[in-house]
Amino acid sequence: MFKLTFYFSLCSIQPAVIELVADKIRSVPAPDAPSAIQDKDITAPLRYRLFGRPLTKTRKEDSKNEKENATTSDGKKKKKKKTKKGRWWRCSKKTCRVTPAPEEESPEKCRSPALERPAEEEGEPQKDGVVPQALPKEEEGGTRKKLRKDHLKCLGFPNPAQICYLNSSLQSLLTLEDFVKDIEHQEQVWSLVPEAAILRSFFNIREHHFSSDAQQKLRLLATFKKVVALWAPEFEDLQQKDAHEFLTSVLEQMRYWGPQLQVLAVGMGRTYRCPVEEHLVFKMQNTRTCKSCGAGSSREEDFTCLSLDLPPGGATVEKLLENYLMEEELEYRCNCGATTSGQRSSFTTLPRVLMLHLKRFKYTPTFELQKVHDPVVLQRELVVSSSEGAACYTLVSTISHIGGTTRSGHYICDGVDPDVGQVEVTDRWFTYNDAVVTTTSGASVCDRRQRSCYILFYQRQPED
Repeated sequence: MFKLTFYFSLCSIQPAVIELVADKIRSVPAPDAPSAIQDKDITAPLRYRLFGRPLTKTRKEDSKNEKENATTSDGKKKKKKKTKKGRWWRCSKKTCRVTPAPEEESPEKCRSPALERPAEEEGEPQKDGVVPQALPKEEEGGTRKKLRKDHLKCLGFPNPAQICYLNSSLQSLLTLEDFVKDIEHQEQVWSLVPEAAILRSFFNIREHHFSSDAQQKLRLLATFKKVVALWAPEFEDLQQKDAHEFLTSVLEQMRYWGPQLQVLAVGMGRTYRCPVEEHLVFKMQNTRTCKSCGAGSSREEDFTCLSLDLPPGGATVEKLLENYLMEEELEYRCNCGATTSGQRSSFTTLPRVLMLHLKRFKYTPTFELQKVHDPVVLQRELVVSSSEGAACYTLVSTISHIGGTTRSGHYICDGVDPDVGQVEVTDRWFTYNDAVVTTTSGASVCDRRQRSCYILFYQRQPED
């Protein structure tokens, strides 16, 4: 009985409430008039009128009424700005930051020394929006030398799965600065031939040699390996390979595209010189002479590398080369009936870079491959004679095989700093052990690599 009486009492005062609300709407200025809210309270459920509205979202009808424009005192209409609220299910999504916060500092990445600026060398912060000027040519060389120590860790190559033979071979080729420059200067020619992927891939690796992005380097190395494997399928898998065989395959591929690129260059009004032909190829003449009648024959061959036997007990590099050029006896039936002839090899032309392969692996009588540990006395200077005259060479890079057997081992590379060259007496070398690069000296390399040196690179000194 009490509930019914209370309910009718509320219903009886409803018209008064409506009149009161209407009076308030007319008396309150437009921007502050809560007309929509008060009208909704009249039709609100009984529990809201008794106990008030809960602190929840307004209903859709309320939001529609709030969007209506209220008339200001000047007669102008002012639109209410609608703020977009994010949905609860989007709270886990990441937002894209346009600029870093002022207090954040991006980690310093290694850059190519050619791109370094004086402000960075002296430790001065570079101002935003200011483009630094390039270094003068006479100062750029000195700047590169100062910065090399800080960027050694960027010069290495990652080794995810037994590709140390590839890394060492590339580091040795990159040490040959003139060879690399010849490839770079002729980019306009070989870039027009998609099939010449070996040059493009090598050039991309050279461009990222100073990069600190290991993932990018890994992709470039995988591409280079795949390109080589198209011609030599034995390099397709991830097993350990022979560095000498890999280098030979790379140089052969680069030479293959020489004639086609020369024809293309002529049509462009340019010239193309194969970098391998210009720097690594040399000619040798093999002469065979009958021991009985003296009749002989000769033939000329192109080489990119000489493979030298290691005598028991070891020898110097000069002695190994002399043994190779010495006359040797071979069985050959001459027209005179004799069966013994002598064969001698000699240099017809000399290369700018002489590559020597030391035969560290040999087969035993039971046809097992065995490593030869006999020492080789490495010489910094080497004099080589040919039919054109003699030339002096300087050791600039080595590839060494570290390990006791042929089935287990690791290839590393030692190379002279290309920026130092052979003119200065600083004797600055780098040791490339995959991603780890350390400084060393030529004297230290010659002393420590006597029993492990495998491939030697000698660069011809300019004639006075």
